[in-house]
Amino acid sequence: ARLYVGGCTLESHMKFYDNEEAAYLFYHSKAGENKWHKNDEKVTMQYALAMGEWDIITMQQASGFSGKYDSYTPHLGRLIDVVKSAQPNAKLVWHMTWSYSTESKHKHFPYYNSNQTTMDNAILDCLNTLLSEYDQIESIIPSGTAIKSLRSSAINNYPKDLTRDGFHMGHGAGRYALACTWYETLIEPYTAKSRMYNTLRVSGGMVSVSDAVALYCQQAAKQAAKQTGISNVAVTM
Repeated sequence: ARLYVGGCTLESHMKFYDNEEAAYLFYHSKAGENKWHKNDEKVTMQYALAMGEWDIITMQQASGFSGKYDSYTPHLGRLIDVVKSAQPNAKLVWHMTWSYSTESKHKHFPYYNSNQTTMDNAILDCLNTLLSEYDQIESIIPSGTAIKSLRSSAINNYPKDLTRDGFHMGHGAGRYALACTWYETLIEPYTAKSRMYNTLRVSGGMVSVSDAVALYCQQAAKQAAKQTGISNVAVTM
């Protein structure tokens, strides 16, 4: 399942929670189905946390602030407390975002001197800090690591750098690589079935997923996921 507010910061999550605000689009997929259902009405965080027992709950910071650790506190600590109180048996997983493209015009890119390497390093520094401060977070989904690797490969489309608009991943190789990374991190340890050499392909995007491109994405995801290890399925907020 997925709680969604575009560009939502950790601070905003806590404001929505404190006000019991129905701010989230809520997508969920029933067991055995291969499609998303969306609630007609927006929901609260409390609503999603009360929907049975979740195995894994993932969280992230909004991309523009993901390399600014002062934006994490005290909101991440509070969010962890809220989630663990409602779902004490759930494993908490952090989703590592990626840096913007070389040509990105995103309003937050100047936080990093509009430099991709600077943003990559800032995100990694924040990741290492939060893992040292919050032992409740048991693993990471290393999307940023996988995308950074692909940007130095033959499939990168500089200066878009696998994005469609400078920050959102493209509908071809970018999103495919992220899907592989989520799968390898969260699902492969549970099923023992890797994405490597899987024949699923997606159409569209500026970098289409040919057999050769798919292999690059699968390899990047597999390598990044080796640094993590967790099983079961996720609800994302």
